[in-house]
Amino acid sequence: MSVEVKNVTKKFGNFTALDNVSLKVESGELVALLGPSGSGKTTLLRTIAGLEFPDPGSAQVLFYGEDVTQIPASERKAGFAFQHYALFRHMTVFENIAFGLRVRPQTTRPPENEIRARVEKLLKLIQLEPMAKRFPSQLSGGQRQRVALARALAVEPKVLLLDEPFGALDAKVRKELRRWLRQLHDEIHITTLFVTHDQEEALEVSDRVAILRDGRIEQIGTPEEIYDNPASPFVYDFLGNVNLFSGRVRDGSMVIGETEFALSEKTGEEKSSAIAFVRPHDIRVTREAAGPALSATVVRSNAAGPVANVELKRSDSGEQFTVQLSKEQFQQLQPKPGERVFVELKNVKVFSDDYSI
Repeated sequence: MSVEVKNVTKKFGNFTALDNVSLKVESGELVALLGPSGSGKTTLLRTIAGLEFPDPGSAQVLFYGEDVTQIPASERKAGFAFQHYALFRHMTVFENIAFGLRVRPQTTRPPENEIRARVEKLLKLIQLEPMAKRFPSQLSGGQRQRVALARALAVEPKVLLLDEPFGALDAKVRKELRRWLRQLHDEIHITTLFVTHDQEEALEVSDRVAILRDGRIEQIGTPEEIYDNPASPFVYDFLGNVNLFSGRVRDGSMVIGETEFALSEKTGEEKSSAIAFVRPHDIRVTREAAGPALSATVVRSNAAGPVANVELKRSDSGEQFTVQLSKEQFQQLQPKPGERVFVELKNVKVFSDDYSI
């Protein structure tokens, strides 16, 4: 079941939440809608669900080629799970999952034995069979979210829509549920869109990521594509820390100070003023310059966590930047505040457009 939106615009008063957005999600694909607050990702999800309607014009929402733009949410056969689980506190886990089936009109309601069989299958799928008779208050946050997802799946939706499904959970539980969601999707292959502002979550779980900014899709691609080849400075910065180095482009290289560094993508365009984008882990730190390098002074370092972060200050301009080293590299280098070092820049990227973030 593919999902497609075409030319969708949605305004709330003078605020444009979606600005002529088009997106296609292939059948069985899991796509993350990623972006900062106010970027339009939840409005796009709600428009697909039928909880919001596009402004008049040429906008279309298609489910497997069928135009559902003006069809209400109750008739779109989309399963929806929210950040706050919205489980019925007076119902057991079993009855919460069965609820969507039991409230159907009698003409479309499955027989009781079929409802029980479907719920038992979902309980096994979400690995909560022993807890079928418990109430939501007797479950952990992660277990409640699994029940909410099972309830959305019970009505056999054509599309599964998740709005910040793990946003209310702590970091460890979020990570466990991300892994579980990916495994669940690989088992049932339901077309899924989920909203998140967590970059790591989007990159880890999804088949493709659509990054939104100011009501528009800035870039869409596989996690590898958007991380390795960001289409704009905004995407580059949003997907992780980045250092900016002022310089100029000459003969296909980036000149920073008096040192030339190779660009990750060659450009024949000469620039008297340019900004180089370099991720912290793409900077090599040495005590002696073995090639093109910048001189810098160690400001401070923090080795807590899986990588060590080292703050450096350029000797020529005084600009500060961050380097990430592995624990082994940090232990070998053992940088001390005030110490002079040399840095080599790798995977240097210069954008041809306005480089403001």
